[in-house]
Amino acid sequence: MTKSKRKNNTLTKDEIIAIKKRMATLKKQNEGSKSSTQAIIPYKTMFPDGTCHISGKRYSQTVEFYDTNYQLATFDEKGVKFTNWCDILNYFDESIEFQNTYENQIIDKDAMIKYVKIDDVDDDFNDVRKEYSNIRVKNLIGGKNGRSVKKYLTFSTEAKNLRKARAKLGTVSNEIVRLFGDMKVSAHKLNGKERLESMYQSLNPYSAQPFLFDWELVKKGYDTKDFIAPSSVKFVGKNKFEINDAYGCITSINILAGELSDGIIADFLDNTDGLISLNFHIMPFDQLKALKYIRGKLSDVQKMKIDEQKKAFQAGYDSDILPENIQIYLDELKTMLEDLNSKNERLFNITVTIRNYASSKNKSELQLETLSRIVQKNNCKLISLDYMQEKALASSLPIGYNAVPIIRNLPTSSVAVFIPFSTQEIFQPGGAYYGVNQVTKNMILADRLKLKNPNGLYLGTPGSGKSFSVKRELTDVFLTRNDDILITDPEGEYYPLVEHLDGQVVKISTNSPHHINPLDINLIDDMEGENPISTKSDFLISLCELVVADKYGLTSEERSAIDKCTRRLYNDYLMNNPTKDNMPTLADLNKEFTAPDVINVLSRVHNSLEMYVTGSHNVFSYRTNIDISNRLVCFDIKELGSQLKKIAMLIIQDQVWSRVAQNRGKKTTRYYIDEFHLLLREEQTAKYSVEMWKRFRKCEFSEIIGKTVKSR
Repeated sequence: MTKSKRKNNTLTKDEIIAIKKRMATLKKQNEGSKSSTQAIIPYKTMFPDGTCHISGKRYSQTVEFYDTNYQLATFDEKGVKFTNWCDILNYFDESIEFQNTYENQIIDKDAMIKYVKIDDVDDDFNDVRKEYSNIRVKNLIGGKNGRSVKKYLTFSTEAKNLRKARAKLGTVSNEIVRLFGDMKVSAHKLNGKERLESMYQSLNPYSAQPFLFDWELVKKGYDTKDFIAPSSVKFVGKNKFEINDAYGCITSINILAGELSDGIIADFLDNTDGLISLNFHIMPFDQLKALKYIRGKLSDVQKMKIDEQKKAFQAGYDSDILPENIQIYLDELKTMLEDLNSKNERLFNITVTIRNYASSKNKSELQLETLSRIVQKNNCKLISLDYMQEKALASSLPIGYNAVPIIRNLPTSSVAVFIPFSTQEIFQPGGAYYGVNQVTKNMILADRLKLKNPNGLYLGTPGSGKSFSVKRELTDVFLTRNDDILITDPEGEYYPLVEHLDGQVVKISTNSPHHINPLDINLIDDMEGENPISTKSDFLISLCELVVADKYGLTSEERSAIDKCTRRLYNDYLMNNPTKDNMPTLADLNKEFTAPDVINVLSRVHNSLEMYVTGSHNVFSYRTNIDISNRLVCFDIKELGSQLKKIAMLIIQDQVWSRVAQNRGKKTTRYYIDEFHLLLREEQTAKYSVEMWKRFRKCEFSEIIGKTVKSR
């Protein structure tokens, strides 16, 4: 398939042949039948904009929405999301009926495996790639990534004509998408083709054939139903049916409990093996009619109470003793009436159906047993829809049509308990492997560069696996991308992995031959268009603050003097053959601090810095003698003392900044800082680290990942 063809949304020759073959099969299967499979689909016309003419004056549209992190939210966050969901339900008035559809669908697992498999590269690590790729595929197959849950909200209304229906339904769909946005839930209105595809998935379970459709073929005489109808449907007995090669059954739920768990939807969709579809047909009451209806019900029950009291009095019993069911019903009606009068509650008629598909008769029976246990656990009862399977199948499609007569009156809060949110899945093709979602057991693939902010933190208690997780991520990145990876390693945990991957280990210690000059400067580029000397001045001020180690830090006069010395030092460097061999060192800077115009101000800083220039801590007083051009570099500073370690981490950040400048617009730079909390302990290093974090955030194709410890 060429890009131009797909761009024009036209079908290939092979796809047109496949459609014609499908039409021929449908025609053959329907020959001699009293009704065609198309006849079970209860709508008249589907229009390209997504408006569907159901029958008579009734029209519908559908909004698809996605998941959000509800099950993992705090109690207060759940309360906010629940209230927002109630607002969506209460938005509909008595003129609009709506249908919530939650449907398990099969995703082509072979296609998903292609996302997680790692292709060979012309290097020496294809054996590692193969092993790591097998791990990813194993975790994919072991989870439920092969199934997805589609969530639809379909709403219908009556209108005199298509134009008026479109206007009203369009307004509703826009408002619904906005209300979902308030919940931080993605949603969009489905067009005609997308609605047809949703019904195709509902009517063709376990089908290996993709949905193929073209409006040009409709213009040539095909009915939209021809593209979605199953090849065969056979209703067996009183409560079963066979559709294509699948075995189906549709049941309803009798809600017995006064209160239900907000996890009931997740129970159905996550704890079943077949293809399950939950449908909620909801019809709002007019508020005044609802109040009148409840008052009428209350009057009827109160009359029953009086009749029972009369019987008790005549029989010589205590008239205050009533049958338990009457008292319970009376209390429920009083509570509901109070809620309708004083709270943000409305009354709805609700019909709940469950459509179950299985690949065999035996699996279908087992699936029904599982559903029955789930329903029973939630204090409900599974109802067999005898001799109503055809109507129930039509009612289970996201069209806005309902022919199932089992209705229950529920207020807003009781309807909202069927909240459809669980946990937001993260599965981005081309992303790194981050383990398994502990709620859904699905594999997590995430591409940091596609997120709003690629930077991140690994938090956890000691021994919780932070280092392992970091190693897994950087290994994944190394094997799948061409990014530069730089590591600050204060505990000597990463060098074995880096050496195995032929990376470069820079060991910095008092007896190491490796040296890094903190005054190295990159004059080629700066991320924000600033003067590189100004950026270096900020770094050196932070370094001097750390060296002085005074709780009050540097004075404004000292900061100004350090900036003056820095600019003067680099101006001399630029004026006199600026090469690496002539790069200023820490000794040159400290000598500059003795200039007559600053010596009085910087005497304290000069004396504090002396130990790091000529004293026992002179590790960073030499020019850089290492080439860190390798795409995988580990700075091992384990053998440094605590004070030198903090200084080293600050200096390495500055070196990484130079690499980011070189890579800007060319490739991604990833920087991993282990024991990041060491930099946050000191105010001086914390300020500079935060600034660096901000700079990385603003840079294109760069990220910084810190690993630290979360307090117990």
